Order: sequence, then structure tokens, then C-alpha cells
Amino acid sequence: MRDLLEILVEYLSRGEALAVVTIVSHEGSTPRTAGSKMLVDRRGSLVAGSVGGGLLEAAALEAAPLVLESGKPELMDFDLSGELAAGADMICGGRLRVFVEAAQTGDFEIFKGLLEKLQNGTDMLLITALDGAHPGLRVVLDMHGEKGEPAFPVAEECRRAARGALGALIVKRNDVCWFAEPWLVPPRMILCGGGHVAQAVVPVAGGAGFEVTVLDDREEFSGSDRFPGASCCRCVPGFTDCFRGMKLDGKSYVVILTRGHVHDALVLEQVLEAGRAGHVAGYVGMIGSRRKREEIYAALRCKGASDAELSRVHCPVGLPIGAETPGEIAVSIVAECIVRRSQSEDREKRGK
Repeated sequence: MRDLLEILVEYLSRGEALAVVTIVSHEGSTPRTAGSKMLVDRRGSLVAGSVGGGLLEAAALEAAPLVLESGKPELMDFDLSGELAAGADMICGGRLRVFVEAAQTGDFEIFKGLLEKLQNGTDMLLITALDGAHPGLRVVLDMHGEKGEPAFPVAEECRRAARGALGALIVKRNDVCWFAEPWLVPPRMILCGGGHVAQAVVPVAGGAGFEVTVLDDREEFSGSDRFPGASCCRCVPGFTDCFRGMKLDGKSYVVILTRGHVHDALVLEQVLEAGRAGHVAGYVGMIGSRRKREEIYAALRCKGASDAELSRVHCPVGLPIGAETPGEIAVSIVAECIVRRSQSEDREKRGK
């Protein structure tokens, strides 16, 4: 979702307004869920994103220029169990409510501020009035509350609801519906090694919602031209002090893919040391055979690594799908990280 925000900020900085189309609620089976977005220009052309395609999306594209012209937001309801579904060859059977609002050049600062907070590692909450006296009113808040933050009547209620749902939802108070939309810092995948597998992982991980950092000890294997989809590429001589300037936490997914077992062991040792200092990565995976794994683990045990620490490492890395080529291995790695991310989100939702 942050890519849409970046596009929106870029357009607004050029003085070009866009319509923001957002699914604010859904019931039953639907092509997309609450929080899904698309950006539309004054001509009614899709700029980025999607709310499900078909006649549903076509209707929203048609409404967007009118909203941009009038400046008045519009709520649109879609029943995917009747004629609309039949005409669009959709068999979802659910219902959707879509909010179409104008993002004008005067809104640049609010969206730029939201983007900067996310880039600085702060989870944020965007609250938008869907109806009432001021439909389209937006308030941006720290997701977890910030000292000295201006008071807002439904802020804490929206925070609690959004944290519990781990997603966007409508909060109703005093006959006004507010759309509470978490904008969370994306999980970061750190690829330690810039070889062929890393090249294959970057686009797959990016498409799955991970922000990717690539580290290698060779300049030619750690350049941004080699990894255009990565948010950060760094050369780390000898793979020493790999995580300098980074804070490993539950949203960190470390994948060790160096060119040899000596460097793999060195990187893994640094990950374990960070964990002992309280910076525990949410996922640690290392490429290699079981034989290589046992050799590295034995050496690390001699340096004080515990079985409990090593048991958290996924090695061989990736889901066991019989992957052989770099592309297949990339799919298996990202799939395993998605499983881990889903498990983490489920635990957070249950408050465990």
C-alpha cells in the first residue's frame, strides 16, 4: 500500500489532484477487502491500485472525475449477488461499500507527513469521516499513541478497533461513521548475499509486501542497478557488522544467502548476537544442505549458541516444494516468510 501513497504524494507535489477510491467495508465473498485502494486521475483513468475489477471498478472510475470536479466525496454500495455480479461475470456473492474522495494539492502536506512517518518506521492511523457534517475530513495519528498528540474525539476508539481487527474498518460514533485505516511499516526482508537467488527473491518479496534490503561484500553484487526492486542495497566488506544502523525486530526477516558457508556462519552468528541483545528477528532462514547446517551449528555451539536459538533458524530455507532453480527457490523462501508473517499477525490479533 505504501507504493500507492508514494504515487499519490508524487502527483500532488506536481500539482495534480487524484481521486482516492477505497473499499471501506465488505460482507461475504468479495474480490477485494476493506482497505483496498486505487488512484484515478481527472480523465477517469486508472493510475494505480485496484478495488476488484469488472463493473464495480468501472463504476468507481466513472464517479472519480465527478468527485474531483465537485470536491464532494461519494459513498457507493455494490451488491455482488445480483445483476452487477452477473453482468461482470463475478460469482462472489458479497457486498461492498466504496468511498471515493478527492486528494487535492492542498492535501499534499497531510499525505507527505503520513509517508514520512512510515519511512521513519512509525506505524500510523488515518481516520476519515465518511458522512456527518464534514465527510472527507482526515486525521493522521500515531497508531500506538504519541505523547503530546492533539486530542481527537474518536482517536483511541479507532486505535483499539484497528489493532483488534489488524486491518481497516468503520467505527461509528454519534451517528458519524469514521473509517479507521492502519498504515503500518512493512516487514523488512534482509537478504544477506547478492547472488542469483537474491535477484530472484527481490521482485517476489516486493510483490508480497516486503521491503527488501540486500547486503553483499562485493560492490558488483550489491548495487541498486542489480536489484532495482530493493529499497536499500549495501556493500558490507567481509560481511562484518552486517546490521549496523538496523534494528532487528519481529518485522525483520533475515535470509542468509552468501556465497559460502564461512560467510553464512558469520552472518548467522551476528543474528544470534543481536537476539541476545534483545533484537530478535521475526524470521531467520539460511540456504544450504542439512550437512552444511550441522557443520555451522556445531561451530556456533562451540561459541556459545544454544539449541533453542538454533532451532528458530529455518535451514534449509524455504518451504519444501522441490525447488531447484533460483526462481523456484525464491518462491519457496517468500512463501515461508508469508506463513511466518501470517502466524505473527494471528497472534497479534488474539493479543498473544
